[in-house]
Amino acid sequence: MTEHEDLKPELRRKAGDILGRLSPPEREALLVKCWMSHDARWFMAVAREFGMEVANRLNQIAAHEVGKAEAQRLARALGLPPPASLDDYLLAQEVFIGLLGPDLLDYRVTKLGDNAFRVDVQRCFAHDNAVRAGIADRLECGIFARITGWLDALGLAYEISPSLGKCLKAEGRECGYTITLAMPPRFIGS
Repeated sequence: MTEHEDLKPELRRKAGDILGRLSPPEREALLVKCWMSHDARWFMAVAREFGMEVANRLNQIAAHEVGKAEAQRLARALGLPPPASLDDYLLAQEVFIGLLGPDLLDYRVTKLGDNAFRVDVQRCFAHDNAVRAGIADRLECGIFARITGWLDALGLAYEISPSLGKCLKAEGRECGYTITLAMPPRFIGS
């Protein structure tokens, strides 16, 4: 071995052997946990430096924009066609959640008609972490801001009720949002 020999190829091989000890589900779970740790620390750093109002506003903007980017990336990678019905969108949403962190939320999805659905969240990692950090009473929802990013990326016009804002769980309310899609008439009911 010379003094200027590139160590990367051998290090990469050894690192690959170590990473190979993880099963694909273990690797995915670890990546999700690392991302969530980053997310939480970023939020708290902004809150400490600039206050909760700024942290909430920037978190909602970032979550929405991340949602747009990831929906486009995932739809392209998985070959998902543009949603032509509510059922198409709901499947895409579940695919996104299934990859990005299926264990982060406990929720129910119910159809309210041909173009509307409701998501009721029983357990939410963001609320749970905000409670542990002592900031839940000032937390605004970033989860549904991400979902609105998915909707925008998929080219779907929608209305959401209630409006995004303060964490419903932090207000002592049930966390539930109704989303109505403005689907073209030819797709409604298909």
